[in-house]
Amino acid sequence: MQIQIIASTDRSDAKGLQDRVSELLSELGNYHRKTVQADAYGANGLVDILEVRATDGQCEIMVLNCSKLQIQAVLDWQSCVEDANEFEDLVLYLVRLPDSNL
Repeated sequence: MQIQIIASTDRSDAKGLQDRVSELLSELGNYHRKTVQADAYGANGLVDILEVRATDGQCEIMVLNCSKLQIQAVLDWQSCVEDANEFEDLVLYLVRLPDSNL
């Protein structure tokens, strides 16, 4: 599993971050089926939905509006599943926007 965290704490860089996210979404193609809105889940719920999608065969998933707690939960999950060599081909893009204060 590979995790890329896309984040900025500087509001002035928000436009650049949005451009990068848009570029990644277009690279993913059919992006609406490959994105998760993190603000719809708690930290554990986010990990659960990512595991369901990965088990279902999704290889790339963009997670928008992540909180620090959610990012940490996903990183903890990664350390657990890597020991079992699960989801080797999974790539997660965790996006934390400057407005995400959670």
